[in-house]
Formats: sequence, C-alpha cells, structure tokens
Amino acid sequence: MKRRKFIQSTALVSAPLLFNKIPVLASSQLESSNLQTLANAAVNCGKILVIIQMNGGNDGLNTVFPRDKWSELSNARSNILIDETDVLSLNHNPTTGLHPAMQEMQQMYNTGELMIVQGVSYPNPSYSHFRATDIWFTGSKSDETLNTGWIGRALDEIYPDFPESYPNSNMPDPLAIQIGSTLPFSLQGPNINMGYSAPDPDDLLNVINETTDPAPNTDYGLELTFLRLMKDQSNAYRETIQSAYNVTNPPSVEYPDNKLAAQLKIVARLINGGLQTPIYIVNHHKNFDSHENQVLDTDRKLGRQPENLSLLSQSISAFQADLKQMGKDKKVTGMTFSEFGRRVKSNGSFGTDHGSSAPVIFFGTSLNTGVANVEGTAHPVSGMIGTSPNLPQNASVNDQVPMQFDFRQIYNSIMQDWLCMTDAQATSVLGDTFQKLPIFKKDFSKVILNDDFMYIYPNPVVNNQINIAFRDFIKTNVVVTIFSIVGSLLYTNKHYVLGDILTFTIPTLLSKGTYILEVNYNRTILQKKFLV
Repeated sequence: MKRRKFIQSTALVSAPLLFNKIPVLASSQLESSNLQTLANAAVNCGKILVIIQMNGGNDGLNTVFPRDKWSELSNARSNILIDETDVLSLNHNPTTGLHPAMQEMQQMYNTGELMIVQGVSYPNPSYSHFRATDIWFTGSKSDETLNTGWIGRALDEIYPDFPESYPNSNMPDPLAIQIGSTLPFSLQGPNINMGYSAPDPDDLLNVINETTDPAPNTDYGLELTFLRLMKDQSNAYRETIQSAYNVTNPPSVEYPDNKLAAQLKIVARLINGGLQTPIYIVNHHKNFDSHENQVLDTDRKLGRQPENLSLLSQSISAFQADLKQMGKDKKVTGMTFSEFGRRVKSNGSFGTDHGSSAPVIFFGTSLNTGVANVEGTAHPVSGMIGTSPNLPQNASVNDQVPMQFDFRQIYNSIMQDWLCMTDAQATSVLGDTFQKLPIFKKDFSKVILNDDFMYIYPNPVVNNQINIAFRDFIKTNVVVTIFSIVGSLLYTNKHYVLGDILTFTIPTLLSKGTYILEVNYNRTILQKKFLV
C-alpha cells in the first residue's frame, strides 16, 4: 500500500489520547467536509451533540414496547416477549413503555429529559451490517455510495478552510472527538480522515510522553514508525484536550462500572473543562446482533439485549446527572442509533433477525418533550414523535416494522435546530430537502408569554374541563386564574404540576364566550385565550 493511501485510510494517522485506558479520538477534519461544516456552525451557537452508536442492530420492539399492539406482539414473538405487566410505563403515554432494564431512562422520560422518535429508517433499507452502517454514516440513499460522512460534510460547510488554518484563536479545539473505537466513517473528510485514533488506551501515554512504541525492522514496521512519528509530531490538539480533561471538576457523579459509562465520563470532563468541540461519538461496547439467545428462556427480562439496555440506561443517566451538576446540561443533547432494527417475528433461537425501522432516542434537558411542542405532528404525544408501529395481527418471517421517519429528517433537524446551520447548508450536506422534526426546544424566556408556551385543548372547552399542555416540563406549584374577557375574576386555585400537562375542572359552570386563562409560577406568567 502506498504511504499516501495508507495515511488517508488509517485511523492511526491522527494522534491518539487515552484517559483511564479509554481511547480518545479527536477529529480535526471529522472524517468529512460535512463534519467540518457541522462543527463550525455548532461552535458558533455553543451547542454540543453526543452520539451513542449501538452496533449490531438493536431490537426496537423489545426496547420501546407498543403497549397498544400487545396481541400482535404476542402472536409474533411469544418465545421472547416479556409479560406486559413488566413493561415500564411512561407519563402521559399509555400506548408506549420501556424495557424493565431501562428504569433510569424511564425516569428521564417522565421528567422530560428523553424523547423517542418512532420508526426511523429509509426507503429500500439494507440488512447488511456494513452497508447499513455506511448509509447511516454517510447519509446516502440505499442505492448510492458516498465517500464522505454526513458529519464531515456538515463541518466542511462550517469550516470551509479546514485544515490549513486550524487550530486558530476562534477554534482552538478539535471539531469532533471519537472515544473508545476507531474513527467512524461519519467523520470522513474529502481528503483525509479527520480524527484522533487510539483504539489501544496505552497510545495516550505515548502522546503525552512523546514516545513511540518499537516496530519490527520490516517494510511494514518502517511505515508504521513513520506514521507514528508523523502522528505525534502533528498532534496540534493534544494540549487542549489534556488541559480540558485536567480542569478541576465539581464533586463527581458516581458512574456505573462499564466501558460506555467510562467513555461518557470522559466526555463530561472535557465539556466541563471548556473544550469547544461540538461533536462527540462514543460506542456501546456490547454488540446488539441478537440472532440467538437475545433473552433467557427462564426469564425473558434477562439476557444479552436486556443487559445491553441496562448498561445504556445507567450510563446515560449518570452522564445526564453529571451535566446537570456542572451546569452544562442545557447546551448538550445526546442521541442513540443502531444501523437497523429487527424483524417483527422472532426466530426459533430466542432471537430476532435483521430488520428495518427502529426508534431513535434523544436525551437532554433541551428537548421538545412536552405534547405542546409536537402539536404539529400527526399524533402528538408527550415525549414521543410518531406512533406505535402498525404491526400485522399474524406476522410472517419477512414482516418489517414500518418506517415513519427518514433518518435524514433527524440529521436535518440536528443541523438546523441544534447546531445552528442554515437550511441551505443542511440541504447541501444531505443532497436533498428533508422535513424537520420538532426535536428541540425553542428559546423561551421567563417573561409574560402568550400563545407560544402553552395551549389549551380541546378549545373550545367542553364540560368545564381545562387541559393545559406546556412546552416545558414543570415540577412545581402553579397558580391558575381564569378571567372573563372584560377582566372579571372567575376562578383561581393552586395546582401541583409534574410533567407537561395539567387537567382540572372548574366548579362553576362557564357560559358560552371567550375567557383568559393565566398560569403563574416561578415568576413566569403565561396567558392564553380559550372559548366555551
């Protein structure tokens, strides 16, 4: 292999860092011009995206349960399905539940810090691990092959002069950091792999101490020595990463003892240390390819996939608590993805085979988890975009979970609504226009608000019952007051709200007409007109 080709294709070309024996891959070019664009825009708006990759194809129907499709599930996968009573319920979402291994994520959902996007896939999906992963990484159609990643292209839009003039005073830090694995193709740039790569944690000590491991006296060994020296010499970002990592942290949240949690803990430390890097990618260390023994026959709540989900839930919960403690939670959002889901019908080996659509889960405190925020979607539900999948009553081995949303809609929403890219930039990255999803909150301020922060449903009101949906989760007492259109006080009372919905009945019958409802809490005054 020629040296230039080897340099372009290998992850070793970028300098590795290790923290607590966890490899940190810092991307400056972020594996693609898209990633450069994405990082530039993200830095300008101060937001951070953390991506958790779940390799192998996670079974979405055994993660997010369609409780309203239980008979269809029972018919399709009786040998792996848990008892319905074991499903974790979700506030204001009676159709949906989580696997019992995800108790921490259930709590996050119920407090407005978790969002489920149902049925994510793309037309004519691939069931090959490698091809499906490439499609997710590049943002391509199923019948096209791209040689750059969607994040790399996005960053190229934001940082068009990269890497010649970087690092600089405006952007002294890496555009992206990969932890715990080799660099994903999503970060591939048009000319060179744009990341730090340290699959072996001991490589970090080499960078810190400026030493090079011995290599055999062969042609390969000479090439390897050359690459290691070039990598170490060109490590422009080592000091900034180390400085951020070594910043004194507030009292640390206790993380569970697993490799995913260890990766997220490093991300939290780098964020706390002030690193401006907008993109972090971490990998779940367990494989989700569950053709057999996905669950235990003796206890279907246990097994390979439930163990993986428990690790995911515990790790995300600790990471989110850490962000809150350091006061960084509003600037960070995370998402999980797997290259595909599994089929509706289980197989005879207590497992499931390669499928298509699956839920994507977001986490953070800046999500539009209130039902008012997804009002424009077809079936608004608190904490969820989309509906339970439409499953056949008697599924065959070839039946798939139907697609509700194209994964590029998620990418478009992230780029525009979280990472501050323009519509033109996002379209350039994806090569087409994709409708956004209401994943992220708008920036509301604590002043007198009118129509935007809450809505009343149904409107006109029926039988004196008032239903209020807020665009944010509330955990406090609120004072509700109702005035006539000419200002006469008709009702006032204090209610405790935990979530995004308040329902109450007015004891005095209201006649037909227009009224004003006011909600007062934490020095915030919300007002809304309604009809009877």
